[in-house]
Amino acid sequence: MRWLAIDHGTKKIGLAFSDELEILASPFEVWSQEEERTLGRLVRLCKEEGVQALAVGLPRHKDGAESATAPAARAFGEALASRTGLPLHLVNEHLSSAEAERLLRERGVKPEKRKLLLDAAAAAVILGELLEERRAKGIPVASLG
Repeated sequence: MRWLAIDHGTKKIGLAFSDELEILASPFEVWSQEEERTLGRLVRLCKEEGVQALAVGLPRHKDGAESATAPAARAFGEALASRTGLPLHLVNEHLSSAEAERLLRERGVKPEKRKLLLDAAAAAVILGELLEERRAKGIPVASLG
């Protein structure tokens, strides 16, 4: 199943895709967050890329409680799911940006470039966690038929 993951922010969104076998989660791009315009672009992207499901990061605190920005992320994900007809999975994104920062630093990405890539890398972290959870639960990959 081909997934699109979104790290939702008020100014930018990070995007990542999975391969159809749900093995890899790869950063794609970072876009400016322009609500309606962004939703329209995402609908087109989902069609062009053959996306079959959506994963949107849901901001939570350490204790698991939703953060103040969680309702906006949920609403954005639900609006995109409604427009595309794709299933939506909300994924706890606690510490995804910190993990993305660590991974980029480990790979030797310079600080100025890390800032540009961070949201897409965070989306890939979110998606990677979802894919790992699906494997752990033994959820089969959708038929590629």
